[in-house]
Amino acid sequence: MELLLAVLSGLTLHPLHTTLTQLAYRDADRTVEATVRVFADDFRAALGQEVTDSAAAAYLRSTFTLADPAGRPLAIAWCGLRRTGDLLWLCLRAPTFQGVTGLRVRVTLLFERYADQINIVQASYAGRRAALLFTRGDAAKALP
Repeated sequence: MELLLAVLSGLTLHPLHTTLTQLAYRDADRTVEATVRVFADDFRAALGQEVTDSAAAAYLRSTFTLADPAGRPLAIAWCGLRRTGDLLWLCLRAPTFQGVTGLRVRVTLLFERYADQINIVQASYAGRRAALLFTRGDAAKALP
């Protein structure tokens, strides 16, 4: 029994490395809004500094892209961050005059930091829902 306790006490649970991005099409202004949920400590480690709006926006510009079905990048604007406990909620918006169907998404947050990182994207548009999953090495994926 002592051996079992010694082995169990030596084991540490491996943390889960995930982000969740929710995309919602806003008909009123023909934009797509992306809300990225990320663990604050993971994000702070990736930034290498305290999380500020400017640091978060700069990092997301390099790890999150949206493009139209032809592959032309959409102009993404930062719309802020909020903290809830150990989570950060990061907001981005982009105009998409042709709607969301076929929109090409790429989410590579934290891939440079964690080999087991998984980024999930959930989208709501035109009365339907779609999900995309990104792991290291994945290219942009189109929403159905």
